[in-house]
Amino acid sequence: MIDPQEYSHLFQAPILKGLTRSQKHALLASCTSRLLKPGAYILRQGETTEGSYFIASGRVEVCYVDSSGNQVIVHIATAGEMLGEVEALSGRPCAASCQTLTDTTVLFCPAKALFAHVPPQILIPNLCTLLHDRLMRENRNRTADHYYSAEQRIRLYLRQLTSESDDSVQISQSQLGVVIGCSRQTVNKMLGELRDAGIIELGRSAVRVLDRARLEAGAPVLE
Repeated sequence: MIDPQEYSHLFQAPILKGLTRSQKHALLASCTSRLLKPGAYILRQGETTEGSYFIASGRVEVCYVDSSGNQVIVHIATAGEMLGEVEALSGRPCAASCQTLTDTTVLFCPAKALFAHVPPQILIPNLCTLLHDRLMRENRNRTADHYYSAEQRIRLYLRQLTSESDDSVQISQSQLGVVIGCSRQTVNKMLGELRDAGIIELGRSAVRVLDRARLEAGAPVLE
């Protein structure tokens, strides 16, 4: 068990909206903390889980692999987010794998703890809100896939996969090509142009954003 006061920033997590401070305190007190190194799996696609995970610090890559082996980064989760709650509560296999990108602290929250400390009249609307947000994110990405150029899409995804506090992402050109629906050659050309312009820096299967303002200037604005 943990001291909830050490993780009081998680009291603002969307899944806890509407709970009293004492209810939030009781829920977090039932969690266990885990400090993970980069590359550790929190959840694996196709496997079941008995609980969900609050991200207390760090960044986690959410990745889906289809039946042909094509891998797509769905989301980069950061502190305050929860992963695996839908699978834990439904008993369904994980829809994607979740792997740490940095040193990451997570709180494992057993499904029974959510049921015990979050009343149904609060839990159900909060879950629906989370699912709605994910649906809207998917809709925005589909819009970008259909209506924007390859250059705009690559700028968009680099913006989504990085942040002001963590400006790099581990992703190969082949993976990025799958994400934006372009050949590796096209991705290589566009990344080279962004590098030559001083907007990004390329490493071994990694991209680092050097000038976020200029990157965003050429990315579509998706409301």
